[in-house]
Amino acid sequence: MAGAAVITAAILTAPAVADSTGPVAPKAAAGLPDVTFGSRDEQLGDGTVWAKDRSGEVVAEAHWQADPGGDVYPKGDTLYVSDYLADGLDPRGEASIGIKISPSGAGDRVRQTKDIAEGTKLYINLCVSNSAGTLCSPGLTVHA
Repeated sequence: MAGAAVITAAILTAPAVADSTGPVAPKAAAGLPDVTFGSRDEQLGDGTVWAKDRSGEVVAEAHWQADPGGDVYPKGDTLYVSDYLADGLDPRGEASIGIKISPSGAGDRVRQTKDIAEGTKLYINLCVSNSAGTLCSPGLTVHA
């Protein structure tokens, strides 16, 4: 019976295995941005992650679009990041293929394009920073 207790204790104290689809969002500490994150998968591998403030207003967004094409959009796969409010928060969008971009302020939208192999699975996330630190969303799985 004593052997069973040792095994149970080892199972309960074993470190948790992280989800391989993206980073785990840290718990907000005092002073960190007071936002909540949401996300949605969209058709054809696209996806969006957003941050809302306490009043429920979307303050920033990261959007992945696989091969947008057309005359308006560049060829390749594109990450867009938007900052919607002059609230002192600085958003940064990240894609696991080495893209990290930030708008320059409220009302700004930036994009970075990278042509990657069709069907490649990756993740995007949105980080929001203030003078106290940074809070990041969990990764959202998207495709090229």
